[in-house]
Amino acid sequence: MELKKNYLALAIVSAALVGCGGDDNKSNGSDPVAKSFVSCEGDVCTLTGTIDEDYTLTADKTWLLDGLVKVGRGNVGITAADVAGLKADGAILTVEPGTHVQGLDDGVLIVTRGSKIMAEGTAANPITFSSAADENFDGLGEWGGVIIQGFAPQYGAGNTGACYGEGTVCNVQGEGGVAVGFYGGNEPADNSGVLKYVRIAEAGKVAGPNNEVNGLTLMGVGHGTSIEYIQVHNNLDDGIEWFGGTVNVKYAVLTGNDDDDIDFDTGWKGNVQYAIVRKDATKANPSGTNDPRGIEANSSDAEFVPQTEGALANITLIGGPVSNVGGEPAMRLRGAVNVRLYNSVAMNWGTCARIDSAVTGTEAGTVPSDVSFTNVVGSCTNFYRTGSTTTEAGTVGNQSLTMTDAVALTSSSVTVSAWEPADNGSGFAFDNTNYAGAVAPGTTAANAWWAGWIIPGSLDGVATQANPAVAVAAE
Repeated sequence: MELKKNYLALAIVSAALVGCGGDDNKSNGSDPVAKSFVSCEGDVCTLTGTIDEDYTLTADKTWLLDGLVKVGRGNVGITAADVAGLKADGAILTVEPGTHVQGLDDGVLIVTRGSKIMAEGTAANPITFSSAADENFDGLGEWGGVIIQGFAPQYGAGNTGACYGEGTVCNVQGEGGVAVGFYGGNEPADNSGVLKYVRIAEAGKVAGPNNEVNGLTLMGVGHGTSIEYIQVHNNLDDGIEWFGGTVNVKYAVLTGNDDDDIDFDTGWKGNVQYAIVRKDATKANPSGTNDPRGIEANSSDAEFVPQTEGALANITLIGGPVSNVGGEPAMRLRGAVNVRLYNSVAMNWGTCARIDSAVTGTEAGTVPSDVSFTNVVGSCTNFYRTGSTTTEAGTVGNQSLTMTDAVALTSSSVTVSAWEPADNGSGFAFDNTNYAGAVAPGTTAANAWWAGWIIPGSLDGVATQANPAVAVAAE
């Protein structure tokens, strides 16, 4: 997604409203204490403005997001002297398992620096964020989405370096306009909380040309944050986008999203393992100027940021009619970007991987970047493409490209040696699997890691489709 996208400048409502009471163990208090950010009518509670204290969203109520709802006040411009106070005064938004949060047409949830979201569902009781317009999860762009901001580093376009320079804090304007505010800092281990067994559906509200929000936007989020078992479904823009930061993700389901599914740039250093991307199997054309790809990483032209580094393993990318319009690739890796892809599958795309060189003036052709594929299976018309030229291996642009049995991977023909994660300080270690794709060959839908908690029907038939009959011998 291009950085030029700009969300509505949403007004932050702060009128005093009567709050919903929880029990004494949930920090809401058992009395219906008046709060500026919540009002309830029966079992339906509306959130507005700024959640400036610890608060719990309980599963026995439906929660509505009206406008830009902030957790904490950390998205303002700050100095280094402000950081400790922001953290001390930060709010924790706890979301109980089974809770349903619904966005009105301009609803956006933003967790700001110094505050946290603790949304830890279970496979039996996932947490859901979706549109208030309907309950069928078949909408597209009906509300904003979820944004998390942290104090982890972001790197500037044009190879200008870390946003904090020689200091400890910085203020990077978040994508989405003035109301979204600022993120960034010099804390790779920053902790913004937990998202686990969480579904985000029908988001990406369009406010104008090139003016949408991702399903889950991670702005300078540190690796102290835990994101596992996350689904983004039917988002009008990207599924998950990282702007800098160091946060890792495991077990992601990205279905029906109209633009990219995994998108990282501006110096993100992180790791993803076990992700399945499935494009809409029936939609003939993307919306607006969207170019639906499975993975996109940007570091070229005006967005030249050679610090961007992602390592991904056990990814399954399944294309569809919407992605084959214009021949969109399963992966587009632009410029001076560092990407390592292990034990993964791309199928039903015109091109598996398009890799573009960095066109950056004096840096053009001089900044080495590594794109390596190890045990990557491609069922595409072309495996690699750069511009209009098809190639199978070797050097593409200024990229150093390596490939290990990318097309003809056969059972036990390849030994997996050490997998190299992105060194973001988290100590992340990949599970050393012996198969290509998001699930082991022969896994049934009932036994897949996504069973029981994702949006019903969103991966029907994929347990078979996503398991080519290949495996590799792991040491």
